[in-house]
Amino acid sequence: MQERGSDKHGPRVDDQMEKEVEGAMRARRPTRAQEERETEPMVTDEGEPVTDPDVEKGPEASEETEEQEETGER
Repeated sequence: MQERGSDKHGPRVDDQMEKEVEGAMRARRPTRAQEERETEPMVTDEGEPVTDPDVEKGPEASEETEEQEETGER
C-alpha cells in the first residue's frame, strides 16, 4: 500500500486541527492581537506581493477592479 502524506493522523485530530484554524480562515485577515507577532507577507525578488496562481478571479472581480481604477477607489 502506498503511503500518502494525509494519513499521518486520524479523523479526531483532523477535526481538532480544523477547529484550531477556523477563526483565522473565516476572518481572512490577521488574527493576532499584537502586530509584532504577525508573520511578514511573502514578496517576490522585486518586492511585489506573492499571489496564489491557483486562485482564479471571476469576471465580476475584473469588472470591479476596472471600475475602481477609473474612480480611484479601492
